[in-house]
Amino acid sequence: MSNRCLIITGGDVINKDRLMAQIDSDTYVICVDKGAETALEYGIGIDLVLGDFDSISKKAYQSIQDKAIQFPKEKDYSDTELAVVEAIRRNKDHIAIANATGNRIDHMLSTFFLMYKFKDIDIRIIGNDFEAFLIQRDLTIANKKGMTLSLIPMSETIENIFLEGFKYPLHDRSIKMGDSLCISNIITEQTASIRFSKGSALIIITNLEE
Repeated sequence: MSNRCLIITGGDVINKDRLMAQIDSDTYVICVDKGAETALEYGIGIDLVLGDFDSISKKAYQSIQDKAIQFPKEKDYSDTELAVVEAIRRNKDHIAIANATGNRIDHMLSTFFLMYKFKDIDIRIIGNDFEAFLIQRDLTIANKKGMTLSLIPMSETIENIFLEGFKYPLHDRSIKMGDSLCISNIITEQTASIRFSKGSALIIITNLEE
């Protein structure tokens, strides 16, 4: 059985091709509340739906209620975090989260910080124009030439950073949380690398202009 999971949340909807690219025949699909409407519209098979169901349409809910776990509206965790916990409980350790951005900046930031809370799990946030994930060790990036990469410290410091294959290379620099030194770099080679001795970082790769 696959260890991959796709979580479709209720934020801004990404396009069908981008979403379908996250799925193989064994991917476990969890929808969060209104995210089920996206899955139904795109013809994606749903394994589990959870949330307080305050935003999903009655018609969509009737289609998925046999796969639903309902939580109270007032609770200690976001619906997206509950979905991540359910995925981990089912031994999924490669998790993609889609539709995670929107006009609720608090929800969006909370979802991004789930990558840090569950940093031993490969969690990626997928948008139409970006992919975001956490790294705690060296990273080699292949076939992303021309894309923009931002490295955002998620630990107090990131020590001894080397960036190779970028428009703005670095050689043995250390940065602190809050530093913006590594925002909007450009990948200039077919293979680029990020090396560092200590720390963790949020990586955002986008195909937008710098």
